[in-house]
Amino acid sequence: MKQTVLKRIAVAAMSLVVGVVAVEAQNDIIVSQYIHNRFAVNPGFAGCRDGMSFYGGFRKQWTGIESTPGSLLLTAHTPMRSEKITGGLSVFGQHIHESTNAGLMMTVGYRTQLKKDTWLGLALQPGLSFRSTDWAKVRTMDEQDPVFVEKQTGVSPLLGFGAAIYTSKYFAGVSIQSLFVSDDFERRKAELAPGDATYLLTGGYWFELSDKFALEPSVLVDYSKSRDVAEDVTVSGIYDSRIWANLAYRTTKEMTIGVAYMPKVQMRIAYSYTISTGDLKSYDAGSHELSIQYDFVYHVKTVGHRFY
Repeated sequence: MKQTVLKRIAVAAMSLVVGVVAVEAQNDIIVSQYIHNRFAVNPGFAGCRDGMSFYGGFRKQWTGIESTPGSLLLTAHTPMRSEKITGGLSVFGQHIHESTNAGLMMTVGYRTQLKKDTWLGLALQPGLSFRSTDWAKVRTMDEQDPVFVEKQTGVSPLLGFGAAIYTSKYFAGVSIQSLFVSDDFERRKAELAPGDATYLLTGGYWFELSDKFALEPSVLVDYSKSRDVAEDVTVSGIYDSRIWANLAYRTTKEMTIGVAYMPKVQMRIAYSYTISTGDLKSYDAGSHELSIQYDFVYHVKTVGHRFY
């Protein structure tokens, strides 16, 4: 079994410059625009728009390198009849080299108003992940190698959790992508393993510079014991609460430039471009992400609609 695992790791690393990075990303949909949709990384923000909020985003990772990830993310969340109960849905799909990963997650949450301007949200996010890897499509020196003649498929349970606190001035949250963890290389089926899960920490503060201008620094920290801690630091400049420009740097040696426009309070269109500043910069033509968000809200009363 160990020899089989080593063969797969070696061939994957040689077949792509990004090798192991692409494999590790298989369970985590990569998004740059969480600053516009915090629900995408933390279900504790469900219902923060005080109405039904829809989001659709597409990302093409590392253009210029063959078979790099392409992903689609659709989310919806809303408060229920009682504003303290929240619900949501996330649908995702991602293709990486010879692997595909798709799934859906439901959100059931509860939020409470700690004081006039402060909300605390808690949510569970059960779901399913459908994964498929066609090892036969991997180019090898030995075309008859039995390790690479099969198509591996699997269905895994998912169970995420999120807690968030937000006001008109700041937000903070912690979330777990899924308490169930699996590993395709090790052929390990999904099992409840909180110690191996991916944990996300987010936080930010809104500075009102004038009647028209605002500045919002924010941070996202990605922790998993299987890889180095990744940090994403973003600074957003906002004009008239409608035009956004942001600059972000990740400790994975990537830099992102983004813009967003709100033609009306219910709609936001955003685009971001990410470039590598590390070893991939000679091969990478950049990553592109485009999204649109629409809220069925006409009288916005949420404490911080500008954040979300």
